[in-house]
Amino acid sequence: MTKTTRRNLFKAAALVGAAALVAGPALAQERLVLGTIQGPTSPLAMAAEHFGAELERLTDGRYVVNVVSAAQLGPALEQYQSIQSGAQDLFLDDIGWNAQFVRDYGVLAVPFAINGREGFRKVLGSEFAESWRAELKEQHGIATLSDTFIRSPRVVFSTEEVHSPDDLTDVKFRVPEIDVYFNSWQAIGVNPTPVPWGELYLALRQGVVNGGEGPFTTLIPSKFPEVAKNVLLTNHLYSSNTMIMNGAKYDALSDEDKAFFVQATDSAEQFFIEQIAKLEGEHQGVMETEYGVTFATPTGEQRVAFAAKVSEAVPGFVESGLFSDGIYEQIIAAQ
Repeated sequence: MTKTTRRNLFKAAALVGAAALVAGPALAQERLVLGTIQGPTSPLAMAAEHFGAELERLTDGRYVVNVVSAAQLGPALEQYQSIQSGAQDLFLDDIGWNAQFVRDYGVLAVPFAINGREGFRKVLGSEFAESWRAELKEQHGIATLSDTFIRSPRVVFSTEEVHSPDDLTDVKFRVPEIDVYFNSWQAIGVNPTPVPWGELYLALRQGVVNGGEGPFTTLIPSKFPEVAKNVLLTNHLYSSNTMIMNGAKYDALSDEDKAFFVQATDSAEQFFIEQIAKLEGEHQGVMETEYGVTFATPTGEQRVAFAAKVSEAVPGFVESGLFSDGIYEQIIAAQ
C-alpha cells in the first residue's frame, strides 16, 4: 500500500498542475516545473526564478516556469528520477549528484584537484567532461543545459592559526563521512573526526574538534566565526550547480527554443555567480570587523604540498571504483 504524506500530495499537485496548459486568447502557454532542494531565498533558488523570468521573456510568454524550492518535490535523487521519467522538467542543484549516474563526476570531489574557478571551467569544458554529459543524456535521459553555476569554494576554519599541511598534523578536524573527503584529509595528516554539520559549532566550542572545512558562505550562517577565529583560504574544492532537463523534452524543442533555453540558463548562471561574489565579499568583511577573524592564503608552495598529500589517496579511490583510472591525471592536465 502506498503511504500518503503531505509532501507526496504537494508533489503530485505541483506536477499535475504544471502539466496543464494555460489557455489564452492568442497563444497557449506551456508550464514547466523546475525543482531545487535549496530554500526559496537562497541564491540558487533566486537564480532558478531568474531563469524562469528570462525564458518567459525570450519566448514571449510561450513558456512559464514554476520553481518549486526547498526539496518540496523530494530529495535530489528523487528529483533526478522524476526528470528521467518526464514527470518533472528541470532540476537545478549540486553537480555532485551526477556521480550517481556517471561515476567519473566523482573526481570533482577530490580536494586540491581544481585550481580556481578558471581551472574548474577548463575541466568542465574539456573533451572528457563532454563525454560525461553525453553519457548522462544517452544512457540516462538527462540533458545538461549548463554545469558551471560555480559555487563558493570550500575553505579551512580553525581555532588555531593554520598555513600548511604541517600545521594540521594530528589536529582534530571535522570531516564528512564521505570516503573521498575522509581519506583525502587523512592523507593531509589531520585526525579526521566525524561530527554532524549541525553539531559542529558546539564541537568547536567544546574542543571536540579544532577545525573543519566547508563552503565559505556557510561560515556565518553556522556561527563558526564565534568559535573559530582563523580561516585559511585554501579554496581546496570548487564545485557547481547544474541545470538539467528531461532529455526527450529537450530534443523535442525547436532549434530556436533550444537557443532560448540555453540563453536563459546562461543569464541565470551569471546572476548566480554575481550573487555568490557579493555574498563572499560581504561575509569576509563581517567576519573581519564583527568577529575578529584572521584570514590567510596558502602560498603556491603550500598549496602544492596540500595537493601532493591528497594525491597519495587517489589510487585508493580508483581501486574502490569512485572514478576511472587516469581521470585524476586528466583533471590536473586540463588546467
